[in-house]
Amino acid sequence: MTFVQWNCRGIKNKKIWLKVPPFSISEFWVFQETFLQHQDHRLCSSKNYFYIDRQGRPGGGLLTAIPKNASGRIIPTGFSHNFNQEILAVEVHYKDFHFIIINLYAPQGLNIENVKYFFDSFSIPVFIFGDFNLHHPFWGSNRSSPLSNDFVEWLQNSSFILLNSSNPTYAAYTGSASLLDLSICSASISHAVDCYVSESNFESDHYPVIITWSILDHTPKKIKSIDWNRIMGNSATVLNTNTRLHALTSKISEVIRNNTKIITLPAKNYPPWWNLSCHNFQKLKIFFRKRALRLISESDWMKHKKYAAKLRFHIKKASRNYWDKICNITKNPRMFYSMLNRIYNHTNQEINTANLILHNNHYISNPVQQSNLFADFFSDNSMKHEPIPLDYCGDCNSNLNIPIHLQEVRQAIQKTRNSTPGADGITANWFKRLSNTDLICITSFFQEVFTTSYIPEEWKHSIIVPIPKPNKDKTKINSYRPIALTSVFSKVFERILIQRITHHLLTEKKIPPSVNGFLPLRDNQLAVYKIQTAISEAHSHRKYFIGISLDIKSAYDTVYIDGLIFKCLQLGITGNITKILHNFLQNRTLQVRWRNSLSGTKPVQKGLPQGSVVSPILFVCFLADFSETLEVGVEYSIFADDIFIFCAHTSLDHISKKLQNTMENVYRWCNYWKLNISPEKCSIADLSKKKLPSIPRITYAGFPLPWKQTIKYLGINFSKTNQNGIILKNIRSKALRKINALKSIAYKNYGPRTKDLINIVNNSICSLFYYSCSITNKFSETQYKACNTIQTMALRVALGLPKWTPNIVLMKIAGQEVLSEKIKRLAAQFFIRQLASGVHSPIYDQNCNPSIKLIKRDEVMLANLFTELDTSTDHIITFPDTLISRSNFCEIFLSEFSFQNKAHPSFLIKDLFEEVVYKEFQDYRIIATDASKSHSFTSIAGISNLQSFVYRIHPTNSIFTAEALAICQALDELSVTDKNLLLLTDSYSVLQALKCLTIKSPKISGILGFFFNL
Repeated sequence: MTFVQWNCRGIKNKKIWLKVPPFSISEFWVFQETFLQHQDHRLCSSKNYFYIDRQGRPGGGLLTAIPKNASGRIIPTGFSHNFNQEILAVEVHYKDFHFIIINLYAPQGLNIENVKYFFDSFSIPVFIFGDFNLHHPFWGSNRSSPLSNDFVEWLQNSSFILLNSSNPTYAAYTGSASLLDLSICSASISHAVDCYVSESNFESDHYPVIITWSILDHTPKKIKSIDWNRIMGNSATVLNTNTRLHALTSKISEVIRNNTKIITLPAKNYPPWWNLSCHNFQKLKIFFRKRALRLISESDWMKHKKYAAKLRFHIKKASRNYWDKICNITKNPRMFYSMLNRIYNHTNQEINTANLILHNNHYISNPVQQSNLFADFFSDNSMKHEPIPLDYCGDCNSNLNIPIHLQEVRQAIQKTRNSTPGADGITANWFKRLSNTDLICITSFFQEVFTTSYIPEEWKHSIIVPIPKPNKDKTKINSYRPIALTSVFSKVFERILIQRITHHLLTEKKIPPSVNGFLPLRDNQLAVYKIQTAISEAHSHRKYFIGISLDIKSAYDTVYIDGLIFKCLQLGITGNITKILHNFLQNRTLQVRWRNSLSGTKPVQKGLPQGSVVSPILFVCFLADFSETLEVGVEYSIFADDIFIFCAHTSLDHISKKLQNTMENVYRWCNYWKLNISPEKCSIADLSKKKLPSIPRITYAGFPLPWKQTIKYLGINFSKTNQNGIILKNIRSKALRKINALKSIAYKNYGPRTKDLINIVNNSICSLFYYSCSITNKFSETQYKACNTIQTMALRVALGLPKWTPNIVLMKIAGQEVLSEKIKRLAAQFFIRQLASGVHSPIYDQNCNPSIKLIKRDEVMLANLFTELDTSTDHIITFPDTLISRSNFCEIFLSEFSFQNKAHPSFLIKDLFEEVVYKEFQDYRIIATDASKSHSFTSIAGISNLQSFVYRIHPTNSIFTAEALAICQALDELSVTDKNLLLLTDSYSVLQALKCLTIKSPKISGILGFFFNL
């Protein structure tokens, strides 16, 4: 079902547009300011019309059109005559569905107090479309009004969700644009509703908003049934029969395919966690219930009760497992909307796709033709790069080219996520189920790839799934971004290469401290703080400060492959590993999966592959020499493809010359390395406290860079004035949009527990403030109160509590720390972590001198903190040097051994333990660690058969920190180089956190158990 909402500014002279998409393919029209009189409402013979004529003034008039096969009636509103408020409510029955469409127009801004009780009075799904004429940061405006603030407060506490909150819908004659036409629906149906703003205004000054409701389009749910026992048995046979490398993946794929069944369930609105067990037990429950009622059979009734209990058990289990996975996804705040899409599309994968694609002014409806159009678009090979003669083996780096070790393969598999597989259908689960013998075979296959530098064709093939960009016209092919599904075989092998390359770059200090991202201790928070400290330093010395943000056009897709390999050689990445990378990046292919169709195979000759594990670290290598473009006195910060260049000086002319020369150097550098920067998407801003006597003209390739009031870098808006206020405003608008979206899953049909919703609030909404805690810790008390308001608003949605619930009660029920206090605590931890990292932290340059000066307020905060703790910075325990030693693998045993049973007496545990050590770990060095905590003391201890230690650490440390520190300290003090370790601990959470910690010994086996007198 499709709706078109449009302020048409007079429909009589625009009737011709109603015969073309999106109007011609939409079932429902919702128009404002029609300027129609009673005799003018005959627009289309295929619609029934409901309308309000304009009321004695130049503008106004509402019209709602529904299909001829739908029935509807106007609902009396009971509102008094008001020139500032036109409302038309229509109750619709269409294809067994019952809902309400509210059409409104408020030329001077909607006063929600007049209509909120009417909006909240309905118990069936409601759509509210109209020209609200309200401005608020929630939907992208730079200002707000009392009316818009009241409206947002009502919206956050209501059961409605705002659908469009980004793209403008109104273009003024002055050229400014704003979002005035809002689309709202009930939270209970929002998971099936999508919308976008049209790119054409059809001769109005408002753009149509197209809304699709997919609840009528459910497709059968498909569930995979996988026989893992047979798969792993047959796979072991394949791996042990000396299969040739090029045939290995195809044979494994065939084994998985032959033992995987696709079971299709009838079309129905299933919960997202519904699985085959739930379906089968539901069928059995219904079957025996009907038979018991028909035959009056007690035995059948007992079977019905038995299967009903099993159904409840499996529903509970499936629901909890599903929501645990969802909470894990939201640990990355950027995955919030991806998580929602995953929930929304659980029954109909075509909800977010378009049946029509516009190409050369023609609409294409055939799925195969559409998939081929996408394939041509994503594999654009118009730009050719000349090859460079390369010597892979000059000064061969032996550390990068040592034989692949079994532990490297295990660690790579452990880090690989259970995501959708590539074209071969081999999943990460298959790798994680391999036996030790099978892993040895896989290691030998990987070693063959490494030795021969031959990359199987399947590893270089990607399946591209087009995903629509939010609020974009889905008929346009450039409104989609590609998601690449690549071979898991390739991903595991790439992770082995990444570990080696990363270790080389860190230990040899090949990457400048200003290049951040995809490397240990190089997070985005540190990159942002560096900019903030530079601005603060310029303010304190009364200097001018000019910043430039550069936008690289299609950064990953335009990387010059031969140039990248040349740079890798310059960084000391030589030998077979470089040849493998070069072969991996060349002659790649892709296919597009779209609407159950697969496009033809297309070659890809340029750029880094989308979805590849190794692409981010290779892009870091590609930008490693960007500093060569900078003039003396010009600094920079890079995170992935975000580049921020800045210069501070007392002379504006000096800054202007330095930045202009730098831009010319950047242009030559980009031209040489085949990168493109879009000057119109770049921005330049004055971030100093001093007023500029004139606006410098800085150009790139002859095009002047646009001056902005604020400049955005890594999600933080830096501004000349009111810095904290602008940051808070930006974060608050993001948080409000997420709270608005959270309501779509916060109802019982989906089965999320309150605990799950609180986790999502913390991971996706409160984390917006945690991300920049090194900056937000300087908020005023008033701004902190605004942060706390966001937290309580989100928790009310998660807990389902009314707005009059006292905050202290709300926080107690949720068991949460006050947001403002947590921001301060996380900021202190951020600075302490940098101090603990020592010379390995990027705040130190290559000569181990501090490269970042702390802001004065942060220095005072740290001094006060250590005074309160009655300690000093000298007592911070630094991270062990083993963090940058070579790769290792930690294998965790939870209950595999007989002595890991608390019910056994201590003497039996001791005997069983000695037996296990004799049989399984005879050549291991045994280390045991523990920690304890009281109100006054926190202690750690470690012991081996030769040494031991006991330390008392500051009581402010948590028991988790103490357990982790005990293990790290034991690995640093008690381990022996090149000897395997058996680590005994009673903290599973710490083992999980440290399982990828690199240490001196080649292998760790961590045993979780209960230890008495071992």
